[in-house]
Amino acid sequence: MIRLTIDGQKVAVAPGATVLDAAAWLGIRIPTMCHVPGIEAAASCFICAVQIEGRATLSPACAMPAAEGMVVHTQTEDVRHARRMALELLLSDHAGECAAPCAARCPASLDIPGFTRHIAEGDARAAVQVIGRTLALAGSLGRVCPRLCEQNCRRCELDQGLAIGALHRYAVDVDVENPEPYVPPCAPPTGRRVAIVGAGPAGLAAAYYLLQQGHACTLFDAHEQPGGMLRYGIPEYRLPKRALDAEIHTIRRMGAEFRMNMRWGRDFNLAELREAHSAVFVAIGAQGAQGLRCPGEDLALPGIGYLHRVACGDPPPAGKDVIVVGGGNTAMDCARTARRLGARVRVFYRRTRQEMPCLMEEVEATEAEGVPIEYLVAPVRLEANGSGFRLTCRRMTLGGPDASGRRSPVPVEGSDFNVDCSAVIAATGQSVERALAESGGLDVTAWGIVADPQTMAASLPGVFAGGDAVLGADLAVRAVAAGRIAAASIGQYLAGEPVTGEPSSVSVLFRPIDDDERAALFRSIEKSPRVRLPELSLERRLAGFDEVEGRLPEAEALREARRCMICGCLKCDSCTIRTLATEYGADPERFAGARRRFSADTSHPDIVYEPGKCISCDACVRIAAAGGEALGMTMIGRGFDVKVAPPFDHPLSEALTTTALQCAAACPTGALALRTQRACEFG
Repeated sequence: MIRLTIDGQKVAVAPGATVLDAAAWLGIRIPTMCHVPGIEAAASCFICAVQIEGRATLSPACAMPAAEGMVVHTQTEDVRHARRMALELLLSDHAGECAAPCAARCPASLDIPGFTRHIAEGDARAAVQVIGRTLALAGSLGRVCPRLCEQNCRRCELDQGLAIGALHRYAVDVDVENPEPYVPPCAPPTGRRVAIVGAGPAGLAAAYYLLQQGHACTLFDAHEQPGGMLRYGIPEYRLPKRALDAEIHTIRRMGAEFRMNMRWGRDFNLAELREAHSAVFVAIGAQGAQGLRCPGEDLALPGIGYLHRVACGDPPPAGKDVIVVGGGNTAMDCARTARRLGARVRVFYRRTRQEMPCLMEEVEATEAEGVPIEYLVAPVRLEANGSGFRLTCRRMTLGGPDASGRRSPVPVEGSDFNVDCSAVIAATGQSVERALAESGGLDVTAWGIVADPQTMAASLPGVFAGGDAVLGADLAVRAVAAGRIAAASIGQYLAGEPVTGEPSSVSVLFRPIDDDERAALFRSIEKSPRVRLPELSLERRLAGFDEVEGRLPEAEALREARRCMICGCLKCDSCTIRTLATEYGADPERFAGARRRFSADTSHPDIVYEPGKCISCDACVRIAAAGGEALGMTMIGRGFDVKVAPPFDHPLSEALTTTALQCAAACPTGALALRTQRACEFG
């Protein structure tokens, strides 16, 4: 037997064993990519490099025979540096990307190719399960999310982006109609209880994921019903309460306790919650309304308050001639709501259409419903005028960009004019109630509560905060993502682990692509128009608060799901090089420069080959040879131009006749992967 020492541990192995074998006997993990157990080592990737005392250079553990008295170190700084550099060099020439561009842009990191694949197969329940891993309240968000993902869908470069929001709304709506809608399984009770202040999107999402961990959750909210801004700030014609209630009912079935009409500072304080609970998540939202910032602003109806009263069935008397001031989604919601209540409505906004922070489709819908929008107009003074009001306004022009990146409105001297109306609705922004948080010992900023963006941990032990409470008025999808991250962090805190939040992986993105590469990406994709959602006629819209956009019919949903190109890496979650790059903190852009071009060989019935992701580890070459393939794979070329391919330009289907699946399983990247997830399988 040969005796050696690895990382201070002694081991005896049989002659012929490698350092990698010896380390495995000790339970010491040495990372590898090109190593294939049972097949002769290639030592090509150098990820298994180790330091052997007495040697000036590092050695590959997979090919280094164990020697008597050898002393090996597997985790020195030099070793880690070499592994990290090897990974960065390999990634610098990587023609591919880890996540699909739509998923990479989604604030909630939704697995869009994953859930659309299930819809394409006609399995809405499986789609809901995939969605629920990262996105709570998916049915509601499918209606109101700004869908940043759709703007980054790769199909936008070919025809039109995928209707992603409509698809995850479809999956949830179909599942809700089942006799037994999907309820995520929850772990056995841990005996820990978490207080959640605020039952809006962030608080509901936190409960959704904490309950799955087995932690009891009590949500405290000042309103009569849960939902926060989703219920009280978004009108029925965009988000019917039945859809929101169905998702809240799921959280109730998971075990959440709701304590409504409970106001922070009146019915409880932070110290009491901390004493009675194992952890606290503050998700109070941005419920404060900002005024017109001019004399007489107290005479205006606050936009949030206006929508809240309408949602409660008690619309404030606004008369028949309403002016809405603002350019965000709340302003559009107020305008369209007042229009449905029978008023003539006008919108004044101090910048231009290009700078409006709301969804452009909301602007278009507002105008289609007969509401004109007048740009570069700002209020100067509001005063009572008999039975109504007089709003003095001033024309504006645009100057340089402000802190938000938008061009600042600059007054035009001598341009004042008066407008008479029955009511003015101020929809100019929302704010976070910071005083209670500050009095409870939490640090605050001008926007909201101070919280670590990676963990949502606030300034007091065991207290976390997220959503609008931290960011100020923002997107509901970001609030839902914050609730999920907070749940992960709270779970770590309750388990006594370091609080690090959700794990994040290194992601490689396509650097700018040229026309030839773009053509290769779309070569097997046929142009297909985006589905049109069913909509109410204009007459029916203005007659009430029925939902404007309908659900996709089943046939249309399946057809739209099949438009998904599944353009993320097929091995996104199992790629060895990505896993190791994350572990060693590799920077994919460190050696950025010219790279190989994207291409894909889809000629094989079982696997897909993307040469631009190949790291020339030759694992497939050795597996094919060991398996007795007549052709197999081979290394072609020399130096930097070397590539792995079937010999003599034979098709992949002839090269790998019996070992294709074994080669795909051993491939450490997405170069060789099973083709069962390809879009063409669902077309």
